[in-house]
Amino acid sequence: MTLALALTAFLLSAALVPDAPAPAASPAAAPRIVVEPASFDFGTIKPAHVVEKEFVLRNHGRTDLRIDSIVSSCHCAAILADTKLLVKPGASTTFRVRLTTPETAGRLQRSVLVKSNDPAQPTLEVKLEAFVVAPRREKD
Repeated sequence: MTLALALTAFLLSAALVPDAPAPAASPAAAPRIVVEPASFDFGTIKPAHVVEKEFVLRNHGRTDLRIDSIVSSCHCAAILADTKLLVKPGASTTFRVRLTTPETAGRLQRSVLVKSNDPAQPTLEVKLEAFVVAPRREKD
């Protein structure tokens, strides 16, 4: 077999390998997730009170951003999302968080986790805070 024929056979066999991984996107071409605001403090709230906040998810990357899931760290925070599963480069979408405060007073710290295909930040944490005040007691 000549060198040219052997080289051609090697190149063809390498091109036909079915399990070869696709080339990775360069970091500059990857999706880049940004959430605004990055965290939110609801301030002082009464016990068993419901508050909501809207967040904006943006794709600052150069390829499509796929949102795999948006979940909260507790049952007290519900995610209200009409969220697109795919956010084009330069585009945005929104989601709302509905937080129900507990019956007990004190500092409340929770998180919302946004999982995506951003290689630099596959799970983005949005921190939520509130201070639940004790209810006033009526004098007899």
